[in-house]
Amino acid sequence: TGSRIVIEPPGPKAKALIEQDRRYIATATKASPLAVREAKGGIVTDVDGNTYIDFVSGVSVLNVGFQHPAVVKAVQDQAARLFHYAGTDFYYDVQVDLAKKLAGSTPGDHDKKVFFSNSGAEANEAAMKLARWSTKRKMYISFIGGFHGRTMGALSLTASKSVQQERYFPTVPGVIHIPYAYCYRCAYGMSPDSCGMHCAKILEETYFPSFLPSDEVAALFLEPVQGESGYIVPPKTFVQEISRICREHGILLVDDEVQAGMGRTGRMWAIEHFGVVPDVLCT
Repeated sequence: TGSRIVIEPPGPKAKALIEQDRRYIATATKASPLAVREAKGGIVTDVDGNTYIDFVSGVSVLNVGFQHPAVVKAVQDQAARLFHYAGTDFYYDVQVDLAKKLAGSTPGDHDKKVFFSNSGAEANEAAMKLARWSTKRKMYISFIGGFHGRTMGALSLTASKSVQQERYFPTVPGVIHIPYAYCYRCAYGMSPDSCGMHCAKILEETYFPSFLPSDEVAALFLEPVQGESGYIVPPKTFVQEISRICREHGILLVDDEVQAGMGRTGRMWAIEHFGVVPDVLCT
């Protein structure tokens, strides 16, 4: 089955639900007046009986579709065995098994450890803390157009839409934003065939000598493919050059795979397309 509209949306039930949502739930934005009742595969049914083809996989988090039988069974089996136990305080085999799988799937053959968090923003917050703690440095580099979350630390890295920053100043100090390798609309007015990866080399040529001491930068946060700013895919050489600069200056390369990872680009992790091994991977 596909899409089928029986009542012009939003229907009466949807309108009633939307009114209650606005009354009781604090939220910044909604994408559309779609009031969902259930979903299966790639089809979503709203509270008035209309059906829609979901081309966004529940906003890009359900790569295998809704109600996949293997996923449903795994959830049911786990809930019947043990619904929750504090892995922060005790030991639990499922957490260890998952950590091993994640470590084995990520680039590089070095020893790795996994830190479990509750959201993408929290993963990036943890990476910020880890970078400061391990390097004893205080500053960060992030890219214009990047989105890393809306909690105060992650928001400090984010430079996607100015409205996301509105009324929250000051955010975490020490974050420097530079243009991303958006070759279609180059911030420097150059072209890929002649620029020599200026957008990466500008760190060493301009930023580090003039006002950003490289030995005070803890980490550089990178989305291998920028998401919120328009699915921007940088040249392979850009990511490789950024990786080289980080490595030579002792700066940790943090790979934010919250939007681009988990197979969405054809490989498990988007960074794999660039032949680069990050120091930290957030998902």
